[in-house]
Amino acid sequence: MIDKPSKEIDLHIEKLRDDHQFLSNTEILKIQLEQFHRSLDAAIVHHLPSIVFIHGVGNGTLKHELYKVLSKHTHVRTFVDAKKEKFGYGATEVILK
Repeated sequence: MIDKPSKEIDLHIEKLRDDHQFLSNTEILKIQLEQFHRSLDAAIVHHLPSIVFIHGVGNGTLKHELYKVLSKHTHVRTFVDAKKEKFGYGATEVILK
């Protein structure tokens, strides 16, 4: 059984792993994307109307990778910058079908 994800998923590596300081950028991105895919799949299984991914601002690599997946995903209606007053420009809200 897949657990229902929270409405907001923080993909900052320090929230996902305690040993993040020992990881390469490639390893970090891989871990973040795995968490993203798991949470997105769980949101779809549980028929959530939407889910927010907090990716941070950084250099934009993670956001770019998320957008690449989301733009082709059959269960995604659309995705937008999440509430700027809450997250700044560091989060994306995914609206599911």
